[in-house]
Amino acid sequence: MNPFFIMALQLDLDYAAELAPHEFERFARFRNEPIWHIVQQLDLADGPTSGSPVPSAAVAGRERLGEAPMAWLFERLASCWGSSAIPEPALFHGLRSYAVDGVVWSLPDTPANGETFGRGSNASSSGAWPQLRAVCLMDTYTHMIRAAEFGDYCKAELGFAKPLMNKVPDESLTIFDRAYFSAAFLLDWQQAGQQRHWLLRARAGLRYEVICQLTDDDCLVSLPVSPQARRQRPDLPSHWQARLIKCMIGGEPRQFLTSLCDAHRFPAREIAAHYTQRWEIELGFREIKQGMQKNATTLRSKLPELVRQEVWGTLIAYNLLRHEIAQMADELHVPPQRLSFQWLALAITTALYHWPMQTPGTFPKRLAFLREQARAYLLPERRTRSYPRAVKQPRSKFPMKNASQLN
Repeated sequence: MNPFFIMALQLDLDYAAELAPHEFERFARFRNEPIWHIVQQLDLADGPTSGSPVPSAAVAGRERLGEAPMAWLFERLASCWGSSAIPEPALFHGLRSYAVDGVVWSLPDTPANGETFGRGSNASSSGAWPQLRAVCLMDTYTHMIRAAEFGDYCKAELGFAKPLMNKVPDESLTIFDRAYFSAAFLLDWQQAGQQRHWLLRARAGLRYEVICQLTDDDCLVSLPVSPQARRQRPDLPSHWQARLIKCMIGGEPRQFLTSLCDAHRFPAREIAAHYTQRWEIELGFREIKQGMQKNATTLRSKLPELVRQEVWGTLIAYNLLRHEIAQMADELHVPPQRLSFQWLALAITTALYHWPMQTPGTFPKRLAFLREQARAYLLPERRTRSYPRAVKQPRSKFPMKNASQLN
């Protein structure tokens, strides 16, 4: 049985009525339903004779709960589930693969949200909605979010990513995009533990000096540290070393930097091919925004404290779904990506509607039955990309005129 449900059942009913509804509303089916209705449907009110809670009771319960318990619960569950073993073929030469990237949520346009989180702007105007920026550390195999930091939209992703280096486990390979290129950040990440490696695409115009030519397209290089970085961090060396790999992908040249300097253990071609795992975190963000939140324009909370609580609740609910999917995939001996997130999320939320009518002793049996149904949601093996990763031309609101109409 899932630890989240065990914990919710063991807590006193008042606390469960505050915690559980907010978590469950993050599921796709509960997205457009008020919290008091979710409490009624899941039978989380204090006894059958207490009646349905009024809407203000749900809001007051959330305010009493605050952010801290949700953050604590996320960290405990992510630490427990994220450390579960995965099959040997899912490792990259013995290293567990992670990805770090940022995501932005729009918030209700309230003065408190705007003052706390800020909003995008340009030279002539500001954004329509306050926005929150988050940076997540995700397991590329299970899509489990291992850690997250979020806050002011105007703060750079690199600032949110720095605390994540204390959450990544040893013997791991973390994939970044080019925005995370920083000597101080990458060296700190690499030295924060044992065998904590990184991989990212190199920027155009990268300055370096070749130290050792391994092959024609593979070499160890020395990279200069900028004077600005050394003024901020006097402990940084004047130069630092990394491995530079060059290759052709889709007819275009690509360069990758990595701390995997052992060419015998980590072949260059396999490193370049493994960089595509970075897109797994983008798929995870899509599952949250499109699958769970139904492409909603904004989050629901109007106060900063409740916004943070809602984000933690969203991440907990996503990890809960991903944990169940990983368990199902393990029983079917397939990667978790082979199971449809959208349909399994629907199946799990449908099951939640019926669980309040069952005795707690039947929960393990019904959970086992739900896992047996997972074979029906098995997807074919993922195909290679059919279309280029590009933004398509937006559809015009006006009909196109042909040549005869122009005369």
